[in-house]
Amino acid sequence: MKGAPDWLDLTALGGVSAALLALEVLLLRLFAFSHWYHFAGLSVSLALLGLGAAGTTLTLAGRWRFSRGDGWFLMGLGITAAGFLVLLALQSRLALRPLFAGWQPAELARLLLVDLVAFVPFYGAGLAIGQVFLRWPQRTRTLYAANLLGSGVGSLGAAALLTVMPVEAALAVVAALLFGLGSVLAAARGRGLSAAGLASGLALTLVVIVQPPAPAVSDFKALSRLRELPGSETLVVAPGLPGRLTLFRADSLRFAPGLSLQWMQGVPVSDAVVVGSDRLVPMPRRWPADDAHWQAALNGLPLALRPEGRVLVLGSSAWQTPLAAGGRDVTWVEADGRLLDIARDRGASDAGLSLVEDGAWRHLVTADARYAVIAFDRAWEGGDAATEDYALSVAGLARAMARLTPEGLLAIPLRLDYPPRHYPRVLATLTQALQRHGGAPPAERVAVLRGLQALVILASPQPLTAGDRSALRAFAERWRFDLVWLPGLAREQANRYHRLATPLFFDIARARFADAPLPVEARLFHTAPATLDRPYVWRSLVWAQAPALVHELGGRGWSYLDWTLLLSALTAVIVSVMAFALILLPLGRLPPLRPPFSRLSVAGYFTALGLGYLLIELALFQRLILYLGEPVLAAALVFATFLIGSGVGSAMAPETADLANRRRVFAGLALGLVPALLTWLAVESLSTPPFPLRALVLVAALLPLAWAMGRPFPWALRQLADQPRWVPWAWGINGFASVLSAVLAPLVSVHIGQSTTLAAGVLCYLAAFIIAGHWLRLMRNY
Repeated sequence: MKGAPDWLDLTALGGVSAALLALEVLLLRLFAFSHWYHFAGLSVSLALLGLGAAGTTLTLAGRWRFSRGDGWFLMGLGITAAGFLVLLALQSRLALRPLFAGWQPAELARLLLVDLVAFVPFYGAGLAIGQVFLRWPQRTRTLYAANLLGSGVGSLGAAALLTVMPVEAALAVVAALLFGLGSVLAAARGRGLSAAGLASGLALTLVVIVQPPAPAVSDFKALSRLRELPGSETLVVAPGLPGRLTLFRADSLRFAPGLSLQWMQGVPVSDAVVVGSDRLVPMPRRWPADDAHWQAALNGLPLALRPEGRVLVLGSSAWQTPLAAGGRDVTWVEADGRLLDIARDRGASDAGLSLVEDGAWRHLVTADARYAVIAFDRAWEGGDAATEDYALSVAGLARAMARLTPEGLLAIPLRLDYPPRHYPRVLATLTQALQRHGGAPPAERVAVLRGLQALVILASPQPLTAGDRSALRAFAERWRFDLVWLPGLAREQANRYHRLATPLFFDIARARFADAPLPVEARLFHTAPATLDRPYVWRSLVWAQAPALVHELGGRGWSYLDWTLLLSALTAVIVSVMAFALILLPLGRLPPLRPPFSRLSVAGYFTALGLGYLLIELALFQRLILYLGEPVLAAALVFATFLIGSGVGSAMAPETADLANRRRVFAGLALGLVPALLTWLAVESLSTPPFPLRALVLVAALLPLAWAMGRPFPWALRQLADQPRWVPWAWGINGFASVLSAVLAPLVSVHIGQSTTLAAGVLCYLAAFIIAGHWLRLMRNY
């Protein structure tokens, strides 16, 4: 048996690690595309348990010599690559309805089958990666560096693949690279049968790359509904980081979400773009489009009130302010440049629109112009409870107010639901933004109107004039919209046309502006303002109120719950129980652990590192969405920076156990934390540079911390080198803790704040520092 890994072993280890990270990224995209995105995180978290299960397997198998040979590594590599192909085949045949799994056993069985198949490649990769630490325990520093560097390359590679090909093709490409790498390794080690088998897998995968099986899509998705329309025609399918873009055409496609029921004329036909499988953006067949119906729509109201001046549209949705503002000087800001390209090809630029590819927050920070109207079109689509929306935070709305002319109008459209789920919180956030901006009381600067299915909130830097109030009353009267709030509006005037049991929306606004208790119906939901530290404006779940919500609304109440948060909590429980069982399972088969180590201290140290690493990394990922806009881009940048930086730090970690090295290992964390905190302390400075410079500065801010965080793990694992049977157990515990922290991080950030998530990760490293000190004190006694 070789005493040290050679370059080919390290390359193979880096390749499997890269494939594992790429699989995690691609699997999230695949599950979100094919079935309910709330379940994507749950499925991937359960699949990641395969890493911990592999650690348990290696702990049990470590007594036998064959577990330390090339054959074991090649077996793990082959299982991983084959698992990719099986997963692709299954996803092309099963269109899931995960929410039905609660009461339909057949649907539950289908969901569990997908999770089990997704478990397989993670388990195989865990067998291969974990085995090298068991095989060469004296080389943990080098091995961990190769593991992390490979993972960093996999993160960047997954993002690069998604920009040029659909997710199913990207998965096949990663599988082909694995089969190819395994074939080379097997041939070099003289394992002809293994080389032939892996080469056969490579040949099959190359065929799959040419014609990958398309994922089956749930019939609840917008993509499925548009495909099934009579005469539906697919014009364009394009890959991209924000998701696969599909452009549809059908003569029955018409969109007018804020239109009055009193409008008796037609609505023009439109094409439709679907990003991913759920985000729907109408696209006119040609600019300018027929705009007659906008006079009777809430979409056109702020434009009618301010008929002169520049218009800023933030994001894209079926609200369609760029169309309603036909003929005006319009700046349309959209992070997905593919949507702007389609609009440009259809004459949008010629019709007077300035198309800007940028995030809403950054444009508000960097724009110099003043606008008569700023429309948050993307708000119409809403969002997930754990999705960061920095532009709709207090700071974001305050910046929007600063970009308005003195008499300008801010417009925030919302889907109407009853009881109102998001309206109270959006109104609270706007109220605090108006207070921060200064001037007259918010109650004098806000107007709210609602129709049957839509609601729009209007706000101005100055009090609404008598002319504004008169025009709003006339518009509501003419087109039968309900005035929800208007300065001087009486309660009995607020519920005239689309009548509710009580004028609840008026009561909410009055309570919010008077800083009084909200009506009982509004207290069913979370109503605190969204801030930069908790930019989750679409979070509505109040855990204590969930049973009452379901009881009062019956079956409809289930749709009001924030399923991402519920399933994250469920995942945390499942992962904890399964991890505890798999950690305890091998203990009876292991030799005694010699001092200064104990089972509890080893478990505590590696649990703290697993929790701390991901909590810090994910808190910074959430924060960098503020500066980069696109979550997938932020994920690729943060994960690659941390993994590559940690890989370099691991290669430079000390090996001996003494107090001086303990200080060196952990002191770097404190020093590295200082530049990372600039992402909280220098918001405006980091938002303004152009993208290349901005990305470079952000990487520079994170790299020292990433380097330091790569050192504690190999340093401690090296101390277990003379007890190699315990190495995979410690590695597996770290893996379980990482899975758990990936679930806990969004829960902590949503409920308490991103800074708290970061602080919790730092405390985990402090706990590891204390445990390491305990080991060193005991060493002096032996």
